[in-house]
Amino acid sequence: MTRQEGTAMNFRSLVSTDVWRDLIDRGRRRTYPSKSVLLAQGESPDCVIALVDGLVKVVQSNECGDELTLMLRGPGEVLGEMGALLGRPRSATVTAAHRCTGVVLPAHAFRGYVERHRLEAVVYQLTVERLNSHERLQADLVHLPSTARVARVVSHLADEVGRPQGATGLLVELGMPRTELATMAAMRRSSALAALGELQLAGILTLGRQRLIITDVARLRAVARGEEFPSVKSRKGARPAM
Repeated sequence: MTRQEGTAMNFRSLVSTDVWRDLIDRGRRRTYPSKSVLLAQGESPDCVIALVDGLVKVVQSNECGDELTLMLRGPGEVLGEMGALLGRPRSATVTAAHRCTGVVLPAHAFRGYVERHRLEAVVYQLTVERLNSHERLQADLVHLPSTARVARVVSHLADEVGRPQGATGLLVELGMPRTELATMAAMRRSSALAALGELQLAGILTLGRQRLIITDVARLRAVARGEEFPSVKSRKGARPAM
């Protein structure tokens, strides 16, 4: 697979082991219980958190109080870096999807770290890639049918936080109810759950309580591109297993 389809870009992937270790050594290690808030939208950007273990969910709220899950992030991410560098309030809330371990570094210390290692271009590259990835996802969702929409979101999450499962599969820990995939795919919950059932029935993925196992990565990506996918209704006697 290319990096775009299969391996997410994160901060750790863009710096050397020594540079990453320098960041970890300069901060204070902290453990976050499941569902706890690491960073809150609107808060002052007084620190960054280097995630060394676990999974976090990034959520943004609008003026009406509606929440949209933007992404999942795993180990190797630096959370809150743009706010710390630009001095702007947090643009989203980050919560622990599972028990997490992070290293907390004051904003001024992170700015010094970036300057010392000349990482301005790295942070810029990472920011641009994240924006482009989100824009590609939103653009694709506009024209895709329902099952392809869900496949596109699952494929996106697999790129971000998927881990090898068996010889060819990918495990995606969601850390949230499957119904939140509907919000990410801009769909009704019932439609999203039906689409997940079709993908499971087709042998493309296996559904867990808060996890997905992608058993056929190539077919998932094909469906996510909008290639023809027969509806469950067209299969005589077929029912989606939920």
